Amino acid sequence: MKNSISVLNLSGIYEREAFYRDVEGLNFVDLRDVPGTNCMCDDAAKETLAAAISGGKGGLHFIDNGNYHYLSALYLEFVREPFSLVVLDHHPDMQAPMFDILSCGGWILHVIENNPYVRDIHVIGADPVLISQVDEKTRKRVKFYENAEVLPATEYPVYISVDKDVIRRDELVTNWDQGELTVSEVIGFVKALFRREESEGGKGIIGIDICGECAPEQEDCDLDAAIAGNQRFNEEVMQYFVQAQTE
Repeated sequence: MKNSISVLNLSGIYEREAFYRDVEGLNFVDLRDVPGTNCMCDDAAKETLAAAISGGKGGLHFIDNGNYHYLSALYLEFVREPFSLVVLDHHPDMQAPMFDILSCGGWILHVIENNPYVRDIHVIGADPVLISQVDEKTRKRVKFYENAEVLPATEYPVYISVDKDVIRRDELVTNWDQGELTVSEVIGFVKALFRREESEGGKGIIGIDICGECAPEQEDCDLDAAIAGNQRFNEEVMQYFVQAQTE
């Protein structure tokens, strides 16, 4: 796995966080001025974003709040080998689009229908009610896990995507409705999966992305506290990633 870290700043929230500052070699990409990116990604925006992340499938990527989770699908377009996709998310993100457009609510469906290299998909922590609303044919392509107690069985290199809205709101605040996992459960799951896949006999980690920041002007919370909570989460994941890459 590439020892690279990128921060994609679309909403401006990362300007109020400090976890990535002074990290040698980190790639901070300011994308605030790109139109057509909020929740949905139009064709012009997709072209611009794909160019901005070109060649960056490996490593650790922070991709702003959940409105931009579709960036995971763009990163996966650079993968040229069979892979397993492991997602922690309160939402299944398999909504059929109203128009032919990539969206934060349908990016996993987009991967299923358009990525020839994905072999299996595992979604941890999604709301059972939302899962029941997914088209049956699509639902059969995915393995769902109620909690993060068991690592999914995978046969291919793994790409991990974490939406922090899978975490209970009294522990961390995002700009979407949230699930019931704890911060320690989510971080513990990611670390355990990373150790398994990067150890001898594992298939390896292709890349990791993290989304689920709060919004810069969010009004339903103590914004300073919400930003601080997200920063702590991001910093712990980043520090583990850096340490693991140097061992």
